[in-house]
Amino acid sequence: MHVALSSTVQPQRHAGQSVSAVVQECLQAQRCRHLSPRSLAELRLHLEKLAAYCRNRGITGIGGVSAALLEEFVLSFAPRKSPALIKAVVWSLRCLGAFCSLMGYLPCNPPRSLSHPKLSPRRKLPEYLRPGELRALLETAAQHNSLQEVTVLSLLVTTGLRPAEAARLRRQDIDLGQQCILVRVKGNWYKRTPISTAMADTLQDYLQEYPACDDPLFLNTWGRSIDTRWIQRLVRQAATHAGIRRTITPRILRHTFATWLADRHGKQITRAMLGHAVGTSTDVYMHLIPSVYQRFMNRHPYQTTLRKGGRL
Repeated sequence: MHVALSSTVQPQRHAGQSVSAVVQECLQAQRCRHLSPRSLAELRLHLEKLAAYCRNRGITGIGGVSAALLEEFVLSFAPRKSPALIKAVVWSLRCLGAFCSLMGYLPCNPPRSLSHPKLSPRRKLPEYLRPGELRALLETAAQHNSLQEVTVLSLLVTTGLRPAEAARLRRQDIDLGQQCILVRVKGNWYKRTPISTAMADTLQDYLQEYPACDDPLFLNTWGRSIDTRWIQRLVRQAATHAGIRRTITPRILRHTFATWLADRHGKQITRAMLGHAVGTSTDVYMHLIPSVYQRFMNRHPYQTTLRKGGRL
């Protein structure tokens, strides 16, 4: 009898706890779970907005947070915000709801009834560099940039690495004998990425010119590991020097690599090289470049009839 009574009284005893205090406890619990800094910052942002929303509605205790209130809070972001942002808000509320249910602040999990919005389909195909632009980018970089900068650009172009993945590379991740690199990809798992013979030669030249003095593979002028902003600035400046009149980012270089793979080797190899899980992430690259369109259209029977007979 005593156990049953305590299990029913505990949520009521904690129902008066302030929303802000519970939010801070939830953030601390997620921090102990070693949530990534970016995810933790996003969680803090949305939960603090929820606490402010509750104060404006006159709700001070966590017991006043209901499923209807959370639904109104989510709807306050729509329709001016993207579905991706609303999905992040729902994820944050579910984290808070699971914490409150586990700790006994609430008798149930109110955000459980919330559903993620359906993401709108991509309105345009990903941007990529044409072969002439890519050639100009690499040739200009080879003439004007340092060997380290050329090596980073070459890795982005020939392997499709994300900026964070290239910045995290260590010297021990390079295996020139097997012609591969060990990359820590999204999701915090390691993937063996093969490299070409030319890329292996470039890495060997780099390792010889920059002898091992620290664990990170690439260092900035202050002797610390490069970051994503360093890589973004490098790509933008290299594209400008090459005469490319549009803004080029590392993502566009990744899209260029993925488009080349998809056109020549299909979806399965493209997914494996990019490190995508089984799903639809690779589908966006399954399009053909204009030169492939032209090759197929020249084989169309209508074109053949015009060339041979002059009319159908």
